Amino acid sequence: MEDKLERVNKRLKDARDDLDKHLEKAQTEEKRLQDKLHDIDERKRQCAAANGDVDVSDDDLIEISAGGKIIAARRGVLCQLKGTKLEALFSGRWEQKLQRDGSGRIFLDVNPKAFQAIVDWLNVLAISTEEEHKKRMPTVNEENNHLLKHQMALFVGGDFETKTMNCLFGSNNGLPNAANNNSASKGGGFSFGGKQPREGGSRMVAEIIGAIKEKWGTLKELEADISSLEESFLKEEQFIETFVGGGEETSDIVTLNVSGTIMATQRATLQVIEDSVLAQQFDNTKWTEQSNRPKVMEWTPDEVAQWVKGINDVPEEVSQLFIDNEIRGSELFALDKEGLKMLGVKRVGTICLLSDAICALKREANKDAVTLIEHSPYCFGKILDYLRLKRLHSINLLAEKPALPSFSEDKRAMFETVVRYYFPGESSKLILNERKSAPPSGFSFGGVELYPPSNGFGRPSPPQAQGPRPIFGHAAAPAPSFAFGIDPRGAVFD
Repeated sequence: MEDKLERVNKRLKDARDDLDKHLEKAQTEEKRLQDKLHDIDERKRQCAAANGDVDVSDDDLIEISAGGKIIAARRGVLCQLKGTKLEALFSGRWEQKLQRDGSGRIFLDVNPKAFQAIVDWLNVLAISTEEEHKKRMPTVNEENNHLLKHQMALFVGGDFETKTMNCLFGSNNGLPNAANNNSASKGGGFSFGGKQPREGGSRMVAEIIGAIKEKWGTLKELEADISSLEESFLKEEQFIETFVGGGEETSDIVTLNVSGTIMATQRATLQVIEDSVLAQQFDNTKWTEQSNRPKVMEWTPDEVAQWVKGINDVPEEVSQLFIDNEIRGSELFALDKEGLKMLGVKRVGTICLLSDAICALKREANKDAVTLIEHSPYCFGKILDYLRLKRLHSINLLAEKPALPSFSEDKRAMFETVVRYYFPGESSKLILNERKSAPPSGFSFGGVELYPPSNGFGRPSPPQAQGPRPIFGHAAAPAPSFAFGIDPRGAVFD
């Protein structure tokens, strides 16, 4: 009997030792992955210290000039989808690299209607449950569908719905929820005391083995997601540099008054078709009208101090305070009288002189210096959207070649006239005659074809229903069959 008891005790000890080994191995792997995740977070913090702001908050109000239209949202709303280009842009890690207009707003050279639709969607996502989210995706009118599709591909990524669901409803940091994960992985073959449990054996043993397998499955998913986060972070800087212009001379912002409608774009966008009238109008030899405005938001502390020295009756030693406190151009505009006191300026008269000078400088920097475009905002807006997409494609930020501008049938003659004016010769033939070539292939999402091929003559098939529809799946009724091309209903640009 004693021998039997000894064998049983040894078997229990072997089983416990095996279990301890598996648990220790899993805990070691978990710590390795957590350290790797911490390392990514630390690199992001260092990036923010070097290129951005380490003190950002989800409650920060971000003002964006999207193609000239002002859009505002909380930072936390814009950064919901972790690991996306959208989150990188507004994370605070790249604040000093982002392009800004004269008022200090972040400038994005994109179609404003499509970007507004994305922000509206993000606002709803912030208060949505998982089930509610499945029923909602961004929406725009038919003519702007392709613009929204391209912006979603640029800012969110190709698999919009899957990426959004994983980011919003997974576990913390966009990591997987393994509640239902029973897949075996490395370390998934277990034995206790050198023996596998018999089928139908102890429930306790089965639960232990199941829990260990689930643990390893979760760790495997965690490792894959951490690798994805690491890869996306490595690509962030390249994306930011390319998207904002990478310091190119022609990446400066151009404000246009298009027959009363204000639009804004990068000069590089207007020059993307080299033989066009726009490229000639805004090339380096002729571009002077807007470049003389003070670019205060880009001033260094030395440049700020130099400006302070030029203010009449302000003692020269005051300028050193701006250098000592590393006041940049963007911070200069934020200084009020109380801020000047905190800076170290003591004399009331000097504070008042500085305050008045800062206000005058702000008015000068924000002054509307625009180039007049005497054409239809509808037609020019279509051309501008096409040039934006064409430039993004040329710098490898959009994989898919942009479709040609679509327009309302009743504006065909006007649109063709404006195109021929700006793109004489072969360029206008390409833009206006592409409808004779093969149309873009269909684009589908969630089983719904969003961009079906045209009928062969550049026109979409007749619509089956009126009114706007979602750009991405979940439609309650069959989606109208539209191709890239003319919208016969005549949507209006505003």
